[in-house]
Amino acid sequence: MIGALARGSMPAVPAGWRRHLELVRMSALRLLKTRYRGTSLGVLWSFANPILMTALYTTIFGTAFASYYGGSILRYVFSAFVGVTVVVFFSQATTEALSSVVANGGLLNKIALDPEIFPIAALSANAFQQLTTTFPVVLVLAAVLTHDPLRAVLVPIVFAGVLLLCAGFGLALAAFYVFFRDLLYLWGVFSFVIWMTCPVFYPAALVPAGIRPYLTMNPVGMAIGALREVTLGHGPIDFSLVGGFLAVAIVCACVGHALFRALRRDFMDLL
Repeated sequence: MIGALARGSMPAVPAGWRRHLELVRMSALRLLKTRYRGTSLGVLWSFANPILMTALYTTIFGTAFASYYGGSILRYVFSAFVGVTVVVFFSQATTEALSSVVANGGLLNKIALDPEIFPIAALSANAFQQLTTTFPVVLVLAAVLTHDPLRAVLVPIVFAGVLLLCAGFGLALAAFYVFFRDLLYLWGVFSFVIWMTCPVFYPAALVPAGIRPYLTMNPVGMAIGALREVTLGHGPIDFSLVGGFLAVAIVCACVGHALFRALRRDFMDLL
């Protein structure tokens, strides 16, 4: 699977962009090879985390929360799996992007490279993992459970939105980490807060009504809601939910990119 990424042909783009994309591809490939060197399953190990977390949540909470899912534990399993897939992807991708520029500071001091290559490569490596492991499962769930071709078509669009959301946060974090090295530890705590404030293993109906509006402002929670809508939903599609998340994801990506571009001129003084 990693070999497929290595053999990937570059699209017909201008020379500058082609070089940029090639560097991103090579950096992402190096990350994947380093991460799974010596393992027998390679990138498939990234599938273990969502499966084990879903199994754990189902064992502990499945029976208690089944009534919120039409009395079906199996539906709880699918809902938890979608939620875990999103939060694990977001947490891993943004954490790796956060430290990517600083980790490659020595290389940036020797070679004239765009530092944006490294957080994008970290995001690309994690996206490749999802495309070869959990994403096909989510796509099959959408096709089998909803019997709605439009929902299945919307799954990759929502996944692209999740990637844009990760890119926005990842680029901003990578830029700020150059200046504030405590950010790595703060982000670990904040990632846990994001996880707990998303309805991953518990139904949103359990949250007190007074607090619920604040939880809807969590962009990762919006991503989970949008992906569940196109994967597990029935009846008319809630386009306001899906469209609202995609709009937030695009804004996050643009803001993160703008912050990175604005701060990168000062990177070399601190790397």
